[in-house]
Amino acid sequence: MLGWFASPAAAHAIIDLDGVSAVAGTTSQMTLEVQHGCLPAEATLRVDAFVGRLWRGVEPGAVPGWQTTVERLPQGGWHIAWTNLGPPIPFGTASFFPIEVAWPSKAGTYAMRVTQQCTNGASYDWNQQYFPATADSPSPPLTPRPEVKVVSRAEASTANAQPARPVHMNTHSH
Repeated sequence: MLGWFASPAAAHAIIDLDGVSAVAGTTSQMTLEVQHGCLPAEATLRVDAFVGRLWRGVEPGAVPGWQTTVERLPQGGWHIAWTNLGPPIPFGTASFFPIEVAWPSKAGTYAMRVTQQCTNGASYDWNQQYFPATADSPSPPLTPRPEVKVVSRAEASTANAQPARPVHMNTHSH
């Protein structure tokens, strides 16, 4: 059985919206960044991300050297898994996972639970609340649970944010 540790000093997961607001009811890109391996003696083998049923859909982008799967969960929501196909990712190496997201229909703060599985059987589960990413700043480097602030169309217009495009995604399982 893998041990689950919530240690922000051991590993980091960040949501970056790349300067574009997450606007309720639209679709846009985000990047999940895993900043480094679990500990200097443990390298990353796999990253899993879980989002709730209010997220309307997710479509992970291809990442060279990683196998990607996405499945709809029975209770709603999504599970995305990235499995490293090459040598384990060393401690000092960041990994970037692009995801096209169909944002929830209502404005609010939404979390993404992320786990990182490492060599030596270690695993880290980031699920402690801190504060969300916005269009202008990613969730902070020490955030255990990545979150995103989804704004209304009116809030996006008022803030002169570049709203996401209203596109309907294919939300089938892979």
